[in-house]
Amino acid sequence: MRALQFAWRDCLFVHWPIERDTLRTAVPDSLALDTYDGQAWVSALASTVERARPPGVPARLGLTFPQVNFRTYVRLGHTPGVYFLSLDAASRLATRIARTAYRLPYYHANITTEVDTDYHVRSQRIQPGAPPMEFEATYDTEGSAYTSNSGSLGSFLAERYRLFVPQAGLTTRIEHDPWYLYPTTADVRANSLFESVGLTEPEASPRVRYCPRMEFLVHTPTRIDG
Repeated sequence: MRALQFAWRDCLFVHWPIERDTLRTAVPDSLALDTYDGQAWVSALASTVERARPPGVPARLGLTFPQVNFRTYVRLGHTPGVYFLSLDAASRLATRIARTAYRLPYYHANITTEVDTDYHVRSQRIQPGAPPMEFEATYDTEGSAYTSNSGSLGSFLAERYRLFVPQAGLTTRIEHDPWYLYPTTADVRANSLFESVGLTEPEASPRVRYCPRMEFLVHTPTRIDG
């Protein structure tokens, strides 16, 4: 059953390759790490959530707020999906709803976004008792938008339609169109995302992409063993 609809605007994807043994310490044993040609990846996704609401509720009543997600790529059996290491949102209400309904590790944060000659996003976690986290990036697109070919690294990183929360025994299906992505240059700074979840930031330069907008439909969580 569809439970939530929203759009993401100004979506910045920052992808880092990471050592599998290092990542394994941050992911529950019940999930297998999903890799591309043997390489594990983690990703930061910064965007503005627009008009998040249950289906049928007028768009004007939805929640709009910036967020920064930090995720990795996993499988449960033969089913690929994502596992969220952390999620930060500039909305106390959205944070409470996501923690209660989806059991996701959301935190309240101050997040600012600016669009001038380029794009800029800055996030600082402010939730009491939570591990400190800062993320900042200035970026701009280059070239033309494209959709990733099936089986490519781009498809592996972007085309994910299920999330897993094994700590709560839950999984959720997500609907969206294929991503149209722009090659992007970025200066990523104040990146303590890794430290906040007990990981060391990789030395390799990240792969960066951008999408202006994407619409989502999120289903009601179901039991993993259901």
